[in-house]
Amino acid sequence: MKFSKTNVFILITVLSLIAIPWLVYSKIMMTPMPNNSTTEFSATLAYEHVKYLAQKIGPRPAGSKSELKAAQYISYVLNQNGWKVREQPFSKVVIREASVLQPEQQVELINSQNIIAELPGTLPDTIVGGAHYDSANLNAPGALDNASGVGVLLELARVLSKEPHQESYQLIFFGAEEYGLVGSQFYTAQADLSAVRWMLNVDMVGTPLEIDVAGIKSAPPELIKQVTALARDSAIPFHLSRDFIVMTRESPQGGTSDFSSFLDKGIPAVGLGIYGRPPGYFHRPEDRLERVSLEEMQKVGDYSHRLFTSVKLQKLGPNEWDELYLPFQLGNNVLILTSNVIRIITFLTFLVTGLILMKIFKTKSYKQRLNLKKALGILGFTFLLSLIVVAFSGIGEIIWTWIKQVQFVYHAYPMFFIMARIGIAVGIFIVLASWFHKVPLPKDPQLYWVTGVLVLFAVSLVMALIRIDLAFPFVFWLLCMDLQLFLPSIILVLMGPYFIYTIHFELLNSQQWISFYEAIHNYFIIFLGIYSLLLIPIFLAALHVAITNTQLSKKLLYHARKPALIIIGLLILSLGLVPNYTKDYPQSVIVREEWSGTSFGLVHIFADERLPHQLVKDLNGQEGKSQFVPILNELAPMSVETSVVEKNINSRRALDIFFKLNYASEPYLTSLKLESAHPFVIQTEDFLPMAKLPKKLELKGVQQPSGNYSIILQRTPPHKNMIHLAVETQGIMTCTIEAMLPDLSPRLQIKNALLSIDYQIQFKKSYDF
Repeated sequence: MKFSKTNVFILITVLSLIAIPWLVYSKIMMTPMPNNSTTEFSATLAYEHVKYLAQKIGPRPAGSKSELKAAQYISYVLNQNGWKVREQPFSKVVIREASVLQPEQQVELINSQNIIAELPGTLPDTIVGGAHYDSANLNAPGALDNASGVGVLLELARVLSKEPHQESYQLIFFGAEEYGLVGSQFYTAQADLSAVRWMLNVDMVGTPLEIDVAGIKSAPPELIKQVTALARDSAIPFHLSRDFIVMTRESPQGGTSDFSSFLDKGIPAVGLGIYGRPPGYFHRPEDRLERVSLEEMQKVGDYSHRLFTSVKLQKLGPNEWDELYLPFQLGNNVLILTSNVIRIITFLTFLVTGLILMKIFKTKSYKQRLNLKKALGILGFTFLLSLIVVAFSGIGEIIWTWIKQVQFVYHAYPMFFIMARIGIAVGIFIVLASWFHKVPLPKDPQLYWVTGVLVLFAVSLVMALIRIDLAFPFVFWLLCMDLQLFLPSIILVLMGPYFIYTIHFELLNSQQWISFYEAIHNYFIIFLGIYSLLLIPIFLAALHVAITNTQLSKKLLYHARKPALIIIGLLILSLGLVPNYTKDYPQSVIVREEWSGTSFGLVHIFADERLPHQLVKDLNGQEGKSQFVPILNELAPMSVETSVVEKNINSRRALDIFFKLNYASEPYLTSLKLESAHPFVIQTEDFLPMAKLPKKLELKGVQQPSGNYSIILQRTPPHKNMIHLAVETQGIMTCTIEAMLPDLSPRLQIKNALLSIDYQIQFKKSYDF
């Protein structure tokens, strides 16, 4: 096939596509930052703050007395260093809408406080530093997450107070971050941000450093360039997430830490964390002091100090910037493609693709070979092939999940199972492709190339119309397909979906990996369809390469068939050797005292998976996920007295329900679950102040699949002993009151290196009105 002038034009366009990113890179290449390497930051002093918070105070969940003690300690240290300190208490209602995982709507009242410290400079221009000081739950000491970040910030407060400075500094210690960035969202909603230049957040101190710039809005390119340049100059290994920028933009959740609350308001902000899959002690009782490294605190502390004193941005207050750029990390350097550059690359790729397709379609011989029926036949075949490959790629997990009788066989080593899935999928494809020559389909390689390109072109176009940055992975893939027409190569086949691979790699090295992998298993049919569709262009490209050299491909596939089957078998067998749990990733077990108001209680030992055999044997129990040990002749930690006044208004029951809580030790969480066979509406000022609810929100039962209506109300301390609910309904109302307390002296303690134990006390009782 001859291309003459079109070939020349295509070649020029492709060279332009290659040249544009490098021209952009040379233009935005970071200039050397001022090297203010001399610092008085002391990791030893910062470590003492971590020690006090994680050891002396311990777990600090939002609203708890221990969180209040941590706030008082932070205020004391800041005052000692000459900062002007104020407390910002808040009570915020958070709505958790009904979902597949949580069928009832949950309305929570979160009580906490932010600690705000100010150090005025000669200018009003303000640089903000932030770290959350609450821990995840009643059992997590939160040494790394995030006493380490608080320790760095408190030591920075000492260092900055001794240095001359033009800019004003503001350090904010956020409460209730673990409940969903509640403290930082409250602050940004209330504060005057007009003088703020930029914000730095520290959440978990360690390396390799995660420079987090992803939120509903991404951090501005200029800030990314300066922050990454300083990391490079400081010889700190770092990771900049490109793919999470794409995934979090315009999402309802946004970023994963408090810096994203500032991005939402148009304030440039970045977060510092630890890159990689969260360790097994993340949000667990094992997040103790020994998890914090003095050496890494020194590195991150020095680096944070350089950021405070060296980063210079031009604008103040909320502002706008290019939000659809894409950063690419090349070693320790960062290339940023602006949204306009991405649009140019997309346009040129579409142009090249269109010219190639036009040239092919104008060929008389090709018009005779191509028709819709053939294209649909090829698509149908590759989709069926994709379904088979995806469906059976997880056969190893399925077999060992059944043999071991566990749900999450991949818990300790998910990467092993991912690699096994890929290996099994490749093996299945090789076996099936070796029989392809017997399938009654056209053997014209261009038919497969054209079909694959048309699929990718359509997907890229749709994505570009939705959001240009979303289109880039598919545009790159399309460009590789264009090159493949002239250079048929398996390397281009595998290189095309490169950015699809990296998105998954980012997920597996993030806090979202567990929920993502569980979602694949829980919604298998949906993901089977998604991944089958994604494999269609790959298989079409692979078949194009194979048919281009039919004899060689046929011979290679034939000889590879038996080795592929052997490798599939070995991969399946090897997965059985992978342990479910390790010391680094132990099994989570809950040991809970459960009381229901009677004269005896139960110690309930349970987990999502079957309990270890030795533990069950020690408890003289039966194999399973749950064991019970009775507590005899002891009183419950609290009691509840109830009364109700009923009226009839317009054929509806109007109930005034009163609860009196009697306890020696204040619970941490108190929740009320209301349920009825009929719709109902609630009014309460004691438990959830109605004035704090969103204006359009009405507390009412949400219909469940069972047909009943229900809602959950929950709050953190401080609690009131008296609770009043006004309920309107037509039928019987069931109200379940539940209180959760810390178990500071567990009566049953378990010591096992492969188990992570949560100790709790629960009071739960139901009433019908």
